[in-house]
Amino acid sequence: MKETQWVSWPLMEEEVLVVECESGFIFNLPYSLYKKLAAEADLEREGVHPKVIRDVFGNKRTLLTTNRDKGLEIRAWLSLIVSREHGSYFITEVEEIRAQEREI
Repeated sequence: MKETQWVSWPLMEEEVLVVECESGFIFNLPYSLYKKLAAEADLEREGVHPKVIRDVFGNKRTLLTTNRDKGLEIRAWLSLIVSREHGSYFITEVEEIRAQEREI
């Protein structure tokens, strides 16, 4: 799971990127949404350590890298928060698939 690969994606300011990988999840979300999320839960106590970055447009964003179980929980929670915001944010989900090596 290469976190740096998903940092450089050109995302809209209100877009939440959820990447499902073999080993877990990567969340790339607007910092403003992260502040709302952090206000409702102590993510660091849960073992999730946020990384604040600037995207390609200079917008402040937050990266969360989680294991599979915690990622499923956060993804469901984000769906609830985003639906409450009445269109302020939207979610883009991507599943990372590894190519299988061919036997020759």
